[in-house]
Amino acid sequence: MTAKTALMDRLAKVAKGAPLQEATGEEIPAKASTHNVGDEPKTKAKVGRKPKNLQIPQDLWEAYEHLKNNNTTSLLMTPYILEAFREKLARDGAFNK
Repeated sequence: MTAKTALMDRLAKVAKGAPLQEATGEEIPAKASTHNVGDEPKTKAKVGRKPKNLQIPQDLWEAYEHLKNNNTTSLLMTPYILEAFREKLARDGAFNK
């Protein structure tokens, strides 16, 4: 039995210097217990792009659904719109420098 207690004592001494330790409620250091979450300055993160809810006319949705049902396109609506936009820009010469 003394070998187990000696081992536990050695383990306790090693664990005291560990960076992460478990602590019960009364063992929490004062600096950790006085930390308030609201004390940190609040900064807004930059948004890469803002979501937009576009109003797509019903006839365009129906035409798109017709293409999807006939397996003419496998793209979802957003990539389909982006590809059409890219094609229109290329046709108008936006990429010619």
